[in-house]
Amino acid sequence: MKHLLFFILLTVMVLAVTNCERRGSISDIAKIQQAERAIKHIRLALEEYYIENNTYPPQGVNLKEALLPYVPKTKVQEGDSVSKWITAIEPAFSEGPFYTTQDPKINYFVKAKANDINRTPVSIRPSTIKEKEEEEEENDKKKGK
Repeated sequence: MKHLLFFILLTVMVLAVTNCERRGSISDIAKIQQAERAIKHIRLALEEYYIENNTYPPQGVNLKEALLPYVPKTKVQEGDSVSKWITAIEPAFSEGPFYTTQDPKINYFVKAKANDINRTPVSIRPSTIKEKEEEEEENDKKKGK
């Protein structure tokens, strides 16, 4: 009976180890979280871009060049200010960020892959669609008149 229990336990352990091979470690989890934070910086920069220009960047634009003025800066040891794009966004991704838009007035989609072992995809899109909000506001104004 003891041998059977030992054999079952050993089998379960072997299966667990072989199935967890590509699950990643704590450092991979941290890399995914770093990528999620970086993509949130991109979302904030895109929203600031939208506020200033009343549109998102056009399709095919170099996202770094378009958003660099809208990404906050951080101080480095030498006392200089460096954009978080260089210190936080670029190191977070193994690929990307890739930017696409169907209509720069209303939406965008940004995707990238984290630096973890599985190259986990992360993405963002607008939390709301701008055109629908504006139409609803206009309809509410018309109803109120």
